[in-house]
Amino acid sequence: MPWDDSMISNVTGTTLKSWVEGRALLAMMMGVGVMLLAAPAMAQSQASVSAMLRGAMLGIGPSPVARMINPQHEEWLQDEEIQAWLWPTPVERAWPTDEEGRPVVETRRRDVFFHEVGPRDTLSRLRSMYRVTTAMLEEMNPELDLRDLQEGQQVKVWELDDASWARSVGRANSGRLIRGEPMPPAESYILLYPHRAFGTYYAVSETVRVLDAYYQTFNDAPPLIVGDMSFRTGRAISPHRSHRSGRDVDVTLPRLVEPPNYNRFHYIRRDHLDTQRTLWMVLKLLEGGMVEHIFLDWYHQRTLYRLARDQGAPEAWLREVFQYPRRGGSGIVRHEPGHRKHLHVRYRCQETDRWCG
Repeated sequence: MPWDDSMISNVTGTTLKSWVEGRALLAMMMGVGVMLLAAPAMAQSQASVSAMLRGAMLGIGPSPVARMINPQHEEWLQDEEIQAWLWPTPVERAWPTDEEGRPVVETRRRDVFFHEVGPRDTLSRLRSMYRVTTAMLEEMNPELDLRDLQEGQQVKVWELDDASWARSVGRANSGRLIRGEPMPPAESYILLYPHRAFGTYYAVSETVRVLDAYYQTFNDAPPLIVGDMSFRTGRAISPHRSHRSGRDVDVTLPRLVEPPNYNRFHYIRRDHLDTQRTLWMVLKLLEGGMVEHIFLDWYHQRTLYRLARDQGAPEAWLREVFQYPRRGGSGIVRHEPGHRKHLHVRYRCQETDRWCG
């Protein structure tokens, strides 16, 4: 239904949440950022509220834009309803399924995965990279002589099967993956090792959702790098202890200064970290309700914690989301050595998984 200014002529900032009916609309409004906090007279101006609601419908946000907050709004932003709106409590959600119990995936997916033969590629190498058998490759590529591969040839190594779906089995550091599906390519992000970027349908879908939203919101952003998820069949993947069951993914942190290249994850100094956009990513990941943990070095976690605190995040929200400043304490965002260059996201198990934990 189109928005009409007459629909909101009597709405003020303090009554906004009660005026809005329906959880779906409220979820969209949780994404408000720039248009909400930059408005010069939000509580009094019908035009400002109208602009804010339209901004919510466009998915602008979430909130971390502290440098744009007008000081006259500080009291308004402390309202409990507004705080709950800007800093929603993370809620666990089950993945949606259809009437037959099949997972419903609405994000972009790969339908088919072709590998372009390089100068050193052999049949043995392809089997090892994609964890496939010669029989599987022959069935997918009946027209090719796989024992005489030529540089530049396209070899099909995977195709989507709508009759099945990817399942995580066991723990993240000792499990495996069944029928893993690969991350789809995109112009906006870089898949560092596509053959190591397989995961469950929900890990792939949630990663795609967040990255697509990131580039829709920040269309001037330099590319982010998606690193390892899992092999197609999971199990050990060097140098990781985890990433074995399709529920983990590494994504490089947003930077203020472009890296020297995009061939690997690079060290990020504190003054090179784009803290605003990194906090946006954390909030967007939590919004989906599928995240179990986000592993991030204490060094950068402290920076994000302080930014959220300075922008008005309630103490209860900070304690639930960040492990910092309690070493050994709980929190969704946790310290793990070796995570100063990237976010390591681990998604929660779903009903379609087996012995998952």
